[in-house]
Amino acid sequence: MKKILIIKHGALGDVVLSMHPIFAICKHFKDYEISILTESKYKELYQCLPFIKNIKIDNRPKFYYFLNYIKIFIWFYKKDFEWVFDLQTSKRTNLYFSILSLFKDFNWNGIAKNCSHPHLNSNRKKLHTLERQKDQLRAAGISKSFKPDWNHFKSKTSKFSIKKSYAILVPGGSRHRKNKRWDFKNFLEIIKFLEKKNITSVLVGGPDEKDIFQNKHKYHSVVNLIGKTNFSDLAYLSSGAKLVLGNDTGPMHLLVACSNDKISKIVLFGGASDPTLCAPIGKNVIIVKENNIKDIMTEDIKNLINKKKL
Repeated sequence: MKKILIIKHGALGDVVLSMHPIFAICKHFKDYEISILTESKYKELYQCLPFIKNIKIDNRPKFYYFLNYIKIFIWFYKKDFEWVFDLQTSKRTNLYFSILSLFKDFNWNGIAKNCSHPHLNSNRKKLHTLERQKDQLRAAGISKSFKPDWNHFKSKTSKFSIKKSYAILVPGGSRHRKNKRWDFKNFLEIIKFLEKKNITSVLVGGPDEKDIFQNKHKYHSVVNLIGKTNFSDLAYLSSGAKLVLGNDTGPMHLLVACSNDKISKIVLFGGASDPTLCAPIGKNVIIVKENNIKDIMTEDIKNLINKKKL
């Protein structure tokens, strides 16, 4: 059987967006064996896709762990891939091509110098991630796009059962990029606002964000799941939410993608990132942006929620 390798590392938001080209590749090459080269933290996500046959872990090693690279190269050589789709397009993956191409002939779609199917668009860095990757695939002859089937990521059952009407709030984000986090006191105000509407606020986020909602914040209308959910849990919870509101962060991308098309998804941006390049993709997505994320007013968010008649 002919084989394809797809390479995707990076942040969770980028990985979620990459599901669009991954589905397009797999539909175009439906009789091929598909492998993914990724980081261990995304193994669970890719395991949800039945057409992915092999997941090879490639965590970023220290420069002196050269044996890790050698193992990757030996694995690649033995697999004998006909196609490689580099969706990461980084210095690291360009180096992979430079070394691997010395020993094997294969089709490579990416930006590596002298690769067989390069993405040569000089404006590629000015395109939204999704449009850039669509354009890249066209260089490899893949012109038809496919919307991912997000149901693959949703658990049929979950350890979390929320019987009341609820909204999902994503108050966290990168610690070292302060302009990507709306002040949590604003989220507390939104929690009170939703409580008056008999809507429970479900807080989600990563394990390193557990300190955001502390014991001193006592609200009967809050279900604190920060640090308790996996990818499938987020996808499952998104299906029943009345609203998704949060900062521009990885979990927000997954929630937006997997949630009901009819509900509103409000994504908050500061000057640290550009929504024209990296905004979550889905229906009823509302982008709220200020150069300083602190300048986003809670009253404006409340008005947006009221317009949706929650």
